[in-house]
Amino acid sequence: MAYSEIPETIVMEPESPGRGSLPPRSPSRRAVGQILIVASVALALGATLKQKAMISANDISRWCTVWSLLERGTYAIDECPWQLGTQDKVLLDDPFPAEGEAPGKHFYSSKPPLLPTLIAGLLYPIRTITGVPLDAKVEQERSLRKEVQSLDDAPPDDPGKILEVDEQRGYRVIDVTPEEPAEWPVQVLYFNPVVVLLNVLPLLVALVLYARLLDRYAGNDWAWFLSLAVAGLGTNLIIFTTTLNNHTIAAWSAFFALYAFLRIWDDGRRHWGDFAAAGAFGAFCACNELPSAAFGVLLFLLLLVKAPGKTLTVFVPAALVPIAAHFLTTYLAIGEWAPVYAAFSEEGPDSPYRYPGSYWLSPLGMDWYDLNPEPWWQYLLHLTVGHHGILSLTPVVLFSFWAMLRSMVGLDRRLRPFSWLTLVLTVGIIAFYTWQTHNYGGSTQGARWLFWLFPFWLILLPLGLEAGQHRPLARWLMLAAFGFAVFNTGYGLHQPWSHPWIVDAMEHLDVLDVKR
Repeated sequence: MAYSEIPETIVMEPESPGRGSLPPRSPSRRAVGQILIVASVALALGATLKQKAMISANDISRWCTVWSLLERGTYAIDECPWQLGTQDKVLLDDPFPAEGEAPGKHFYSSKPPLLPTLIAGLLYPIRTITGVPLDAKVEQERSLRKEVQSLDDAPPDDPGKILEVDEQRGYRVIDVTPEEPAEWPVQVLYFNPVVVLLNVLPLLVALVLYARLLDRYAGNDWAWFLSLAVAGLGTNLIIFTTTLNNHTIAAWSAFFALYAFLRIWDDGRRHWGDFAAAGAFGAFCACNELPSAAFGVLLFLLLLVKAPGKTLTVFVPAALVPIAAHFLTTYLAIGEWAPVYAAFSEEGPDSPYRYPGSYWLSPLGMDWYDLNPEPWWQYLLHLTVGHHGILSLTPVVLFSFWAMLRSMVGLDRRLRPFSWLTLVLTVGIIAFYTWQTHNYGGSTQGARWLFWLFPFWLILLPLGLEAGQHRPLARWLMLAAFGFAVFNTGYGLHQPWSHPWIVDAMEHLDVLDVKR
């Protein structure tokens, strides 16, 4: 039987909230789904465990805060052994000097302190029980190494190293074992499990839940299979699972909030757990990507219309927990309620970013554009379809936008309110960063500030892929878009904090000059 002859799986839409039922998942969907989920998670896990614990200024900045909290009991990172490896730091007065002492200047991470504080809390019991510092190194004696040389060679510098001489065979064996012991950092035992916990485990849970959403919204097997493959292999989120960052955490939080929202909105559920999950994860998303606060507000308003009682009594208190933690840790770190990177554009001697010797006085690479911004239209072009474009690096998202358009104009009744929510957030966030930023997020695989929107696009994706079931041309276009997205994943998986392949290609062709 040709693939185009496989009968569609019909998705039943409920006549009224909570009264619909979904058909049981077919054996082929169960089998292929299990294969795709296991392959995607295993790939992410292997790449994460192979990756160095600290690979860029961005994650080093956060790890420095974790080290300082556990080893020094302070948010100041002056004494952190890795502090010189990051430019993501600010110089501030000590917000809480000892009584009778004048406040001194200290370095602090420029990243919001909530995430490092949570990580420090996770590692505190292990650090206390083992007593091993995070920056400790384990020394191991090296195994005996031997080197065979001809007797005609010059004698060794240290004749005492000669272990054996064979005159008849014309060789001698020399001990070449390095004198210094082998060293490996203990940090990998502390940090790599944290990255697995924060990135790989949520990926597994998200893929399992996404398959459940596909049971409802994917109109046929082709859309079901390809959507799950895209979610597991074809987004920038997979690239960033290997490193500590806020973008994947925000994206997982957005997805879990959306999953709870759709259960309330489309399924008619009124369980308090769904409202609590929507509130907590929606707010935690905003704590990791502050512009996504717009998502939290819209989520609140939509649920307030749908179920005002549960929204006010469950959603709101659940959302206040991460929000309160965000402001409290910010105040404990720098003595102010506003995040320190709000002062990034400040100039003059009191600027926390532009202290003597600061990297930000003469930034390199993509950061060069902070001082030499492009025209807004050119920047917008590259954020969408250019060298850092969501549509150029992950073109399969085009089918999400096609589904969104069809839903908004009434050609598809499914997910219509959700389509409007996605459109408002996508346009608003892109406009915000076009106006507010200039450097594409620095040296990074894609426009990382937009990554938390991937869950929105993935939920709409199956609606845009259904035509591939029976139309060969559409199927090949979808496969090509998927192939480019997976290629982008493979290109950036080794080093998330590097230029996308389009930037590298433009540099090699002398089309783009990235200042170094």
